[in-house]
Amino acid sequence: MAKYAKEKGARLVIAHGESIVEKVEKGTNLKAVNSRYVDILAHPGFLTHEEAAIAAENDIYIELTKRAGHCLTNGIVAKTGMNADVEFLINSDAHSADDLYCENWQEKIALAAGLTKEQAERILEINSKNFLKKLGY
Repeated sequence: MAKYAKEKGARLVIAHGESIVEKVEKGTNLKAVNSRYVDILAHPGFLTHEEAAIAAENDIYIELTKRAGHCLTNGIVAKTGMNADVEFLINSDAHSADDLYCENWQEKIALAAGLTKEQAERILEINSKNFLKKLGY
């Protein structure tokens, strides 16, 4: 599906990761990070070191999220991802207006996941810009 979307002109493909609060087929994270057509792995649940290392190698960003339920594994995602040098994005994964960010929420999500203030600032200031460049903006 990611390949099909890119072939049809999509600039951005986000793969739904193995969130612990939804039924997602085991192996979905690994398939996503091995795809050259995926840009972001969203809410990957119990992200493994192997998945994180492949994501880093393939320039696939990993999401840290505010979304209820999906955010429960942000700590393990952050720890595993930092050990593998992945690039993170902080996303609301908004399904309604209540999910949208208020002032400073993105930094709070990063800090609550166990990242430092400096790491949070890098994600918000550098990763976001680099990601947009990757997409051609």
